[in-house]
Amino acid sequence: MRTPTAVLDVEISGKFTELNDIGDFVGALVLFRLHGRPLGWGAAPVTDGRPDRGALVRQLLEQHAWSCALPLAERAVSSGIPPRAIDVGSMLMSQPPALPGGPLVTVAVCSRTPASHLQPCLDSLLALDYAPLDLVLVDASDDRACVEALLRDHYPTIRYSSAPGSGAAPRRAIAECRGDVLGLTHGDAIVDRRWVSRMVAVFLADPDVMTVTGLTLPRSLDRPMRAGLPAGAPFCREWSRVDLDSSQAGAMQKVLERAGANVALWQPGTPATGPYTHVFEPAALVRASSVSPASLAAARRAPMTHAERSVDLASGLLPIADAGEADDLTLNVTWSGAAVGTANIAHHGATVSPLWMSDAIAQQLTVEVLDARLGLGEHVCRALLTADLARHIVGRLGFDARSATAASPKNGVRAA
Repeated sequence: MRTPTAVLDVEISGKFTELNDIGDFVGALVLFRLHGRPLGWGAAPVTDGRPDRGALVRQLLEQHAWSCALPLAERAVSSGIPPRAIDVGSMLMSQPPALPGGPLVTVAVCSRTPASHLQPCLDSLLALDYAPLDLVLVDASDDRACVEALLRDHYPTIRYSSAPGSGAAPRRAIAECRGDVLGLTHGDAIVDRRWVSRMVAVFLADPDVMTVTGLTLPRSLDRPMRAGLPAGAPFCREWSRVDLDSSQAGAMQKVLERAGANVALWQPGTPATGPYTHVFEPAALVRASSVSPASLAAARRAPMTHAERSVDLASGLLPIADAGEADDLTLNVTWSGAAVGTANIAHHGATVSPLWMSDAIAQQLTVEVLDARLGLGEHVCRALLTADLARHIVGRLGFDARSATAASPKNGVRAA
């Protein structure tokens, strides 16, 4: 009989308290996160219910320190100010700005789960950090009387509905939707508290976005291996265009079938007249008994026509709506007139929002953005970032810095 491997996530801006007592496991796979944002994986043995924190910190510094460069670059692009230093510490100690508000979101749980196993899912819904929120459970189980009684007696803020089978549950969820956004998950899933707010932020940033999917992780593994887990290091937001081959309802049904326990739809009952934008947001995290596809990217098409535009980061990013005849957009990026580099966006005629541009620039020109003012070169930037991350994490956790960083490469962290 195999002892399962725990699948955990650890917030690196905290004190790793998630590792204090994880139960009867022989090993742990840990997803490192920064303010909820996935960075990469670590693995450690478990002794007396505690994973080896020292081993995990070493892996974070050796393998995933450079993953922190991406949010640093995004912050610089968003502010329009080139960094004066490689300062991971300020990012660790300051929370990202909260979502100021948003539309009503209906979260529907499409469930075949019996009442005795529903509590973790329902408790996670009540812990969501977003409002306004409308919660409904669409029950397709064989335990309907008990499920309805559970909601009535212990979860009165969650509406009850039923469907004749699991295949009909998503359609019933669309019919039950009262909000502008419909989020879907399963009865055996546990949603992260930021799940809805991360998805809503994407919808609000780009009016062409009609579907958002997130990162789905298994709740445990039957063996100490990473096969089947979503890759990362770093996990990046992904943008794609989806063609409506026939009806909007048919396209949405494909979304529901492929995204499983982690998808949000914008106004799912509203007819669509053309292609729309889909986004994979890895910070929208759900734990489920099985892992769904990590993203719902459309089939890749070879770009046919190209367009070029110039953007100066010091002037801020504005939507690009005048490249509708092109499939591929090249951004010539400058900062106060000084060249930074070029970034490419396969937009297939869509309006390119500031968030889409910011993601492309930060992902494709990470070093160039961080080094725009410093002029130190990539290797020095990597070494400085690793050292700054080590200073804050090792100091906070009270480790011997030599033991936590002994295995780090002499020239800085390896490329993730």
